[in-house]
Amino acid sequence: MEKNLNTSNNEIAVIDENQINQFKSLYYLIKGKRDTDIKLFTDYKQFTYDDIIELNKKIYNKLMLHKLVTDIVNVTVGLDNKEIKSFGSWYEFTESDWNISACTKYITIEWDFNIILPNQTHEVPQTHTLRVRIGNSLRPSELIQVVFQGSEEHDFEEAQAQMCCKIDFINAQISNELKTIVTEWYDALKKNSEEFKLIKFISRNEMKVQNFIVLSFITSAIIFVNFLFPVYYYSDNDLIGNDLNHKLFLFSTTSIAVFYIFYQSGRLFARRVTRKQIDKLRRNPMFEFTKGDKNKFIEVAEDNKKYLYKLLGSIVLGLGVNGLSALIGYLLKFIF
Repeated sequence: MEKNLNTSNNEIAVIDENQINQFKSLYYLIKGKRDTDIKLFTDYKQFTYDDIIELNKKIYNKLMLHKLVTDIVNVTVGLDNKEIKSFGSWYEFTESDWNISACTKYITIEWDFNIILPNQTHEVPQTHTLRVRIGNSLRPSELIQVVFQGSEEHDFEEAQAQMCCKIDFINAQISNELKTIVTEWYDALKKNSEEFKLIKFISRNEMKVQNFIVLSFITSAIIFVNFLFPVYYYSDNDLIGNDLNHKLFLFSTTSIAVFYIFYQSGRLFARRVTRKQIDKLRRNPMFEFTKGDKNKFIEVAEDNKKYLYKLLGSIVLGLGVNGLSALIGYLLKFIF
């Protein structure tokens, strides 16, 4: 009788110990604090469908080195036709038909997984979340709205970045490994507009192009005034007179007027060139994902070529003003 009582007590003790361990595991799973690591990427890169597939493969190659308990991949693709495609699994995303006319605005991929790491205190899965957002989908008005909503500073920086990698983690080592994978993958991507170095140069030196055009008009004014001086100095025309002081006065006032007209004309022409041509030069699209994206590449290339020819013509026209000024000044010799 006494022996049976002791056995019963031992069974109760074993059950209580298991329940306590389960309670500890669940408590750690629910209450375990997750930290956040955010890395922003600002370079202009191009993203293809194969690049997205490659990133997912790299992530899972790392996760498979640990005991992966659960994993969920959510993919969201925003299109320019105000349509958003959201996928609850990676399989649904890869099986979707992307031969569509719409262009891609942004892509968000979220890996949510639970893993058991070696040498951890409890044999409890640790929840980690990796979120990669590609594309700056906010318009200027929406960026202003983010600022006035009183959001955190990093929210505004995330909205401006070309790509953002955000990791909610418990284990810092896993977080660093995943961030390294994303960074190396990003660095290996093709740079945007590599084949349009001239466009990149013009966009960066927009003010220099404007100043060059204005300077060409001022040079034209100098050429014109140089031809104008002997017309006043040596002319015996009744309109100009023979008094040297009077000639110099007329030449000075005329020169000021000529410089002002040419300078203002140069500024107006430079602004028009900027507004009609330089500002319309575009980078290649960020995404080469849908059929619409591929068509956009062709459209952008054709438009850029058209605006480059117009810009070249405008610069030649600005330089041509110099020759025209010289011709007009030369003809004035015979008139006066």
